Amino acid sequence: MRYGSVFVDLTSSPCSSPRSAAHDGPDTVSTVELADLSLDLAGVRASLSALQQVIDQTEALRELRSDYEVLRREFLATLRRADDMDRQLVDAANAASPFVLFCQHKYEVVHHQLDSTRKELADCLNALQEHLDNSRELEAYRLRYHDLQLRYREAVSEFQDRISTLEAQLATASSFGVIVPHATAHRIAEWSPSSRGPNLTYKSRVIASLLSVRSFVNQLRLTRPLKRT
Repeated sequence: MRYGSVFVDLTSSPCSSPRSAAHDGPDTVSTVELADLSLDLAGVRASLSALQQVIDQTEALRELRSDYEVLRREFLATLRRADDMDRQLVDAANAASPFVLFCQHKYEVVHHQLDSTRKELADCLNALQEHLDNSRELEAYRLRYHDLQLRYREAVSEFQDRISTLEAQLATASSFGVIVPHATAHRIAEWSPSSRGPNLTYKSRVIASLLSVRSFVNQLRLTRPLKRT
């Protein structure tokens, strides 16, 4: 009998069996000689390794199929949740549409008011700048008016000194019998500070009166020289 590379030799007769030999007597014993097995251990190990790889790949494939089924179920559940969220989003948008329109209208109104306010602010800033310019100009006018007042007072004081001198000269002339014209005496009385009215232009009156008195004094000097006392 041959099994692969193993040879089995039976020394007993072909017609006898171990059981019959046992019954024949103690002298008859069946023997079996086994030949030495010569196996390719490297090939067996390679076959076992390949078989183990196939087993591992089969197990990995089963795990991948299981994971794929789990992921497919989760993906389908995610799609259903996404559809539900899309419907909820559409419902929320429809529900919020009136409020959005109201806010849009309010925004347009406030934006228009903001533009109007900006224009008004620009106008106010321009007006403020004009007022500042006017205030500076007014301050300049005040300083100029103060300077004119000082000059006016100096001129009035000078004119009053001249009037006093002219009055003294007229009094001296009158003492010598010189007849002073009525108009000149009236003007001298008018430019006197005691007879000045609030509505009279005192400076112009003083200038005109001084011119008249100076003309009269010059005529008086030409006609009759004054005597000194």
